[in-house]
Parts: sequence; C-alpha cells; structure tokens
Amino acid sequence: MDPLERAKSSVGRALDDIETPALVVDLDIMFANMDRMREFLRQSGAGVGLRPHSKTHKTPEIAKMQMDRGALGICCAKLGEAEAMVDGGIRDILIASQIVGPSKIRRLVNLSKRADIKVAVDSKGNLEDISRESQAARGRVGIVIETEVGMGRCGVRTYEEAAEIAEAAASLPGVFYAGLMGYEGHAVFIQDLEERRKAAELAYDRLLGFRDAVKERAGLDSGIVSTGGTGTYLFGGRRAGITDIEAGSYIFMDARYAGIEGMDFANSLAVLSTIVSHPEDGLFVCDAGLKSMTAEFGPACALPSYGLKVAGMSEEHVKLRQDSNPVDLPGFRVLDRKYASGRGRPAVGDKVLLVPSHCCTTVNLHDVIYAVRDGRVEDVFRVSARGRFA
Repeated sequence: MDPLERAKSSVGRALDDIETPALVVDLDIMFANMDRMREFLRQSGAGVGLRPHSKTHKTPEIAKMQMDRGALGICCAKLGEAEAMVDGGIRDILIASQIVGPSKIRRLVNLSKRADIKVAVDSKGNLEDISRESQAARGRVGIVIETEVGMGRCGVRTYEEAAEIAEAAASLPGVFYAGLMGYEGHAVFIQDLEERRKAAELAYDRLLGFRDAVKERAGLDSGIVSTGGTGTYLFGGRRAGITDIEAGSYIFMDARYAGIEGMDFANSLAVLSTIVSHPEDGLFVCDAGLKSMTAEFGPACALPSYGLKVAGMSEEHVKLRQDSNPVDLPGFRVLDRKYASGRGRPAVGDKVLLVPSHCCTTVNLHDVIYAVRDGRVEDVFRVSARGRFA
C-alpha cells in the first residue's frame, strides 16, 4: 500500500493513535515560525527577502505555504529536489549546487522549460556546458555565480573569476546572468552570538565585494545576492545589499539549533515513538532509532517534561533513562507544554516525542510527515523529494 494512502487513514485521529515511529510537525508552531521570519524581515527595513531552502522539508505542500507567506522563491540543494518541487507546483527555484555532467544538464534544461530555474555555477566550463545544451533544447537557465565567502567549499575565489563568468552568462545563448550567492555555513552554528555576527558580517563583506566587482568589471547588476542560514538570519536579514536569505531549518528547528544563542524559533518537528520495553527500573526503550532519526549532530532529545534523557541510539531503538535534569532547551518549551507536560511516569505502550539533532537529514528518512494541530492529525504530507539527491 502507498505510504501516503496508509498514513491518510490517520487524519482526524489523535496523535497517540499514529503507528510509530512517525515524523510529526505541529502546524501552529510551524506557521508561527514562518510568520516570525516574515515579520523580522519586514521590520528590519533592509529590503531583504526570503528564499527558503526546501532541503529541510523536501515537501511541495510546505514550500507552497512558504510562498503564500511571502517567500520570493524556493531554494533546492539538488536537481532531484528541484524536479520534485516543480512537479508539486513550485515555479521559482534556485538550485544552490553545481549541476555537472551531460545527463544532469539535460534534466536541468528540461526543467527550465517548466519553471523559472536558476542554478549555482562556479566555473566557466560548467557554464558553457549548460549554455550549449540549453541553446540546443531551447531552454533558459538562470546563472547564479557561487562565491567563496569563508566556508572553504565551492565557489569562485577571485573577483576576476566572478566577473568573467558573469560576462559570459550575460552573452551566451540559452542562459542569463541572474546574480550571486555565497553561503556562510561556517558561521551558522557558532554558539556565541557576537562571534557569529562577526563571522557572518565578514562573509557578507566578501559577497558584496564580488557584487561590486561584477558591476565594475563587467558592467552587470546582480539581481540576486543570496546568502544566509537559520543561524545567521539575524545578520543577513539586516544587511543592505543582500536580496534574500536561504534559511531552511527555521520552520522545524532541531536539538542542535535549539541550543544556539539568539534563535527565536520554536521546535515544531519531532519523531513520535512508542515505549516498547521497561526492562529495569529507570530504563525505557522505544521503537525509534537511527533509521528514523539521524545522529550526526548528536543524539535526539526527549521533551523535558517526560523526565527522560536519551542514553543511546541504535538502528531500531532509543534507550531512555529517567533523569531529574533532562535536556531543557528554550526551543523545546512550546512543544513540551503542548504534548508532554503533566503526562506523569511513562509506561510500556505510551508515546513520546523525540526531537532529532538534525531536522534536514531526519526528514529524508521518512515517506510522510503527519501534520498535527491540537493533538489531532489534520493532514499528511508526502516527502516528495526524499532521496532525491541526484
């Protein structure tokens, strides 16, 4: 049976009736996060928009909600994600990774006939390959030059390279020059707010330097100057000259972000799990594990009102031990108050909500997301871009 169709049978039922492990999102908290980001950008007065990253949710329905709340467009990490978004009705997409190789470039060009597609490029050779295929197939692909702003990953390293690629993008057939991007991913998890701000501002200085160089050397205006993540939205959203930020995790949050200073969003996403064993005093074992939650950023966390702390994660199980000092991070508190407060001592058969340490990679493990409101399932979303990493 199709996973979505099976999950749809839960609509209208209580959260505790869902078969576990299951990925759930509280709609009210998620919408509040979206509205908080929109209001922040409006009040900042810097004219910065939002181009949220769909690699977090991988779900066209959620992307549409973001567009309805004022997003300029949607970011995708991979071509397969972009295809899933376009199939789901999204029409303005920036693919923030390089697309290389004949077959992938053909897919990119074909997608450009169905939507406004822009793609990151950091070499003239890749640009020429895209142009050649796009001209032959009568496509139109926007070129966004990725610049290296401190992360040490992809991106052109010199102003000369940026100007040369921009000039070529503006003149070659089948493509057009759309602008620049630079991701300060090295800064987003710096714990201290002031240190994070300094690192982010240095990255923006460099990004805007690339913008100015393209204008001076190639005579081209950069319509897009895109940057930023959830950990740096406070700074990028206030920086004049930046057109949009690419935050993704802000709608869900996770245990790693919940502990970062200055985050003004609440955790809306969790994995619902059932306690299946209580083999000794103080130890509870539930039916989630590494196949339903990733752990590259550390173990998941139980909501604090359960009085439990994650003691270990294996493929199919999480060990929880009673603890008088459970992990209690600011981002957890709304979810905790709504779903865990007053539950009392857990028992076999009880359901618990676990907050993953990394929302983006955890979502990629699930076929569906259960959308809940007031303790009941209101909708179920297919994670259409799950596994679409090519």
